[in-house]
Amino acid sequence: MKYTKRALLVFVLLAFMYGYYYQDPEANGNSRIGLIFAIVQEGRLTIDSYYNTQGTQTIDRAFLNGHYYTDKAIGTSIIGALIYAPMYLFMKLTGYELSLLHIKYILTLTVVGLPSAFAGSLVYVLCETISGSRLRAYLATLAVALGTMCLPFSAIFFGHQLAAALLFCSFFLIFQLKLKSDLRQKWGYLFLIGFLLGTAFLTEYTTPVIILPLGLYYLYILREKWSFRWIRSTIMPPVLGGSIPIGILMIYNTLCFGNPFTIGYEHLANQFQASMSHGFLGISLPRLDVLFYLTFHPAHGLFWQSPVLLIAVVGFFFLWRDKRYRFEAIVIMIAFFSYLLINAGYYMWWGGASFGPRHLIPMLLFLSIPLALVPKRLIPLVIILTVISIGQMFIPLAGRMLVPDNYFIENEHLKFFGYSSIYSYSWQQLLNGNFAYNLGGKLFGLKNWMILLPNVLAILATTGIFIAMEKHQLQINFPKIGRSRLQ
Repeated sequence: MKYTKRALLVFVLLAFMYGYYYQDPEANGNSRIGLIFAIVQEGRLTIDSYYNTQGTQTIDRAFLNGHYYTDKAIGTSIIGALIYAPMYLFMKLTGYELSLLHIKYILTLTVVGLPSAFAGSLVYVLCETISGSRLRAYLATLAVALGTMCLPFSAIFFGHQLAAALLFCSFFLIFQLKLKSDLRQKWGYLFLIGFLLGTAFLTEYTTPVIILPLGLYYLYILREKWSFRWIRSTIMPPVLGGSIPIGILMIYNTLCFGNPFTIGYEHLANQFQASMSHGFLGISLPRLDVLFYLTFHPAHGLFWQSPVLLIAVVGFFFLWRDKRYRFEAIVIMIAFFSYLLINAGYYMWWGGASFGPRHLIPMLLFLSIPLALVPKRLIPLVIILTVISIGQMFIPLAGRMLVPDNYFIENEHLKFFGYSSIYSYSWQQLLNGNFAYNLGGKLFGLKNWMILLPNVLAILATTGIFIAMEKHQLQINFPKIGRSRLQ
């Protein structure tokens, strides 16, 4: 495959960046990890042994019939249990004990970090395919994979980034059906599309707002006259693939809550129970003031924290203008606006303990595509905003990204620029020397600001390689162009 080497280079860079740091997930992630330990160590689905234990303590739990359960979507826990089971068996057989910190780090890297890095490599391939430019594709990939919440949330055991990776991988596979007609006859390929989409829902319950348009996109590409043969060869494989994770969820819900359609959020055992009962799981009609907070306000605004996404919005126009990719533009716009509207109606729109509106994460990778199509005259601006965006994402990643929930609530009365979760909290953590767990400190003894040096060098080195490859490509192509003109 002509993109393999460049995609691999992007994967290595992102895997390094995502795996270099680790942040303890506290209540949210501990609820998920508690279920992993319960499945593997005890062979049961209750987290009674873990919800109040040091290292896995959590208030994010459901309670029913005298037992505690995770209240989270279980996708990360199921995948994590598959990874942790051989680790636990190895420790039992050898007597070698990994610390809880190292177990949680390995789970975070394998369940969230590496899938996110793989999805990022597919982002690059798709952007190069559509834009025809290596450097534009690389810049768009860096902008979104490192310049948005995708970066810090790839280093913590939450579900948003894994869901984002699964959704984009599905989108990528469907797009390949448009380019390569022979893939349409491969049952396993179509099965995988459905399996990834179903697993995305198993991981985050808000993903159907993207799964539905992706399903329509799939049907649009493979549209044929209605026939039993078409249903059997085109519809059944993804349906069967998606039914596996959906079936797992329904079995889990039945065993834990007595009903396949009852989820943990309906049996909350914490202070959020009353708020989650309003609307649909805490989601009501969107509010204009919340839309403003989600987008442009310095407190949690998406475009303040990742200003390069403003250019991605501009890129929608150029993506739409290209008739070859109009349906892709529709899918991406639906993903973008639907997540904004859902979060604008959510009672905890700021994401609880978070430096940014983390519930928007599943749609972020899709914004790389319109970003790759902005006109050449805007590229310098894209570069500047990408550097700013990446720099701002490193602040919570290297410091502390789980801004206490009460910190936001207590300071929301301040004036427009009076509060910024990145600068008023995460930046202060760095100034006070509170750096996140990182490989630079663990392996090489780097301290304080020096821990950022390997990250900067990795980005510069990879960028240099891409620039060199682009120059080499130009040197190869230029004589051919010259000869054709002379002829």
